Amino acid sequence: MDIEDEDDRELALKIVNKMLRKTVLGSHKKQVDTVKGWVATHNEKRAEKLIRELIKDPDVPLEAYGGSRDNVRLTGIEDGKGFVEELGGSPPFGV
Repeated sequence: MDIEDEDDRELALKIVNKMLRKTVLGSHKKQVDTVKGWVATHNEKRAEKLIRELIKDPDVPLEAYGGSRDNVRLTGIEDGKGFVEELGGSPPFGV
Protein backbone atom coordinates (compact mmCIF):
# COMPACT_ATOMS: atom_id res chain seq x y z
CA MET A 1 0.00 0.00 0.00
CA ASP A 2 1.42 3.32 -1.05
CA ILE A 3 -0.25 6.30 0.60
CA GLU A 4 0.98 9.41 -1.20
CA ASP A 5 -0.50 12.13 1.01
CA GLU A 6 1.46 12.73 4.23
CA ASP A 7 -1.69 13.55 6.23
CA ASP A 8 -3.37 10.34 5.07
CA ARG A 9 -0.24 8.39 5.99
CA GLU A 10 -0.32 9.85 9.51
CA LEU A 11 -4.03 9.04 9.86
CA ALA A 12 -3.49 5.46 8.68
CA LEU A 13 -0.59 5.03 11.13
CA LYS A 14 -2.65 6.42 14.00
CA ILE A 15 -5.63 4.18 13.21
CA VAL A 16 -3.66 0.95 12.76
CA ASN A 17 -1.45 1.65 15.81
CA LYS A 18 -4.53 2.18 17.99
CA MET A 19 -6.10 -1.02 16.62
CA LEU A 20 -2.86 -2.87 17.45
CA ARG A 21 -2.84 -1.48 21.01
CA LYS A 22 -6.46 -2.51 21.50
CA THR A 23 -5.91 -5.85 19.67
CA VAL A 24 -8.90 -5.33 17.39
CA LEU A 25 -8.87 -8.66 15.56
CA GLY A 26 -10.78 -11.91 15.46
CA SER A 27 -14.20 -11.46 17.02
CA HIS A 28 -13.13 -8.12 18.53
CA LYS A 29 -14.22 -5.44 16.08
CA LYS A 30 -14.90 -1.70 16.08
CA GLN A 31 -17.47 0.35 14.22
CA VAL A 32 -16.10 2.77 11.65
CA ASP A 33 -17.68 5.63 13.64
CA THR A 34 -15.70 4.57 16.71
CA VAL A 35 -12.43 4.28 14.78
CA LYS A 36 -12.80 7.66 13.09
CA GLY A 37 -13.39 9.13 16.56
CA TRP A 38 -9.78 8.25 17.45
CA VAL A 39 -8.50 11.13 15.31
CA ALA A 40 -8.95 14.88 15.67
CA THR A 41 -12.50 16.09 15.02
CA HIS A 42 -11.48 18.11 11.97
CA ASN A 43 -10.02 14.92 10.40
CA GLU A 44 -12.96 12.57 11.02
CA LYS A 45 -14.45 12.78 7.51
CA ARG A 46 -11.03 12.27 5.98
CA ALA A 47 -10.40 9.32 8.33
CA GLU A 48 -13.70 7.67 7.39
CA LYS A 49 -12.91 8.02 3.68
CA LEU A 50 -9.41 6.62 4.28
CA ILE A 51 -10.76 3.66 6.29
CA ARG A 52 -13.13 2.78 3.45
CA GLU A 53 -10.26 2.97 0.94
CA LEU A 54 -7.97 0.86 3.15
CA ILE A 55 -10.64 -1.85 3.53
CA LYS A 56 -10.70 -2.30 -0.25
CA ASP A 57 -6.91 -2.70 -0.54
CA PRO A 58 -5.79 -6.34 -0.08
CA ASP A 59 -2.28 -5.20 0.98
CA VAL A 60 -3.63 -3.39 4.06
CA PRO A 61 -4.25 -5.33 7.30
CA LEU A 62 -7.72 -3.79 7.73
CA GLU A 63 -10.90 -5.64 6.79
CA ALA A 64 -14.64 -5.09 6.98
CA TYR A 65 -16.37 -7.49 9.32
CA GLY A 66 -19.88 -8.30 10.40
CA GLY A 67 -23.35 -8.09 9.02
CA SER A 68 -25.51 -5.01 9.14
CA ARG A 69 -23.14 -2.88 11.21
CA ASP A 70 -20.22 -1.03 9.74
CA ASN A 71 -17.38 -2.87 11.51
CA VAL A 72 -13.64 -3.18 10.90
CA ARG A 73 -10.84 -5.26 12.40
CA LEU A 74 -7.20 -6.12 11.73
CA THR A 75 -6.33 -9.21 9.73
CA GLY A 76 -3.53 -10.02 12.21
CA ILE A 77 -1.02 -8.54 14.63
CA GLU A 78 2.01 -9.28 12.42
CA ASP A 79 0.23 -7.81 9.38
CA GLY A 80 -0.54 -4.65 11.33
CA LYS A 81 3.03 -4.32 12.61
CA GLY A 82 4.40 -4.79 9.10
CA PHE A 83 2.04 -2.14 7.73
CA VAL A 84 3.07 0.38 10.39
CA GLU A 85 6.77 -0.27 9.75
CA GLU A 86 6.25 -0.03 5.98
CA LEU A 87 4.75 3.45 6.42
CA GLY A 88 7.72 4.53 8.53
CA GLY A 89 6.09 4.29 11.95
CA SER A 90 6.93 2.18 14.95
CA PRO A 91 4.46 -0.38 16.31
CA PRO A 92 3.21 0.02 19.88
CA PHE A 93 5.49 -1.32 22.61
CA GLY A 94 4.65 -4.83 23.75
CA VAL A 95 2.59 -5.82 20.73
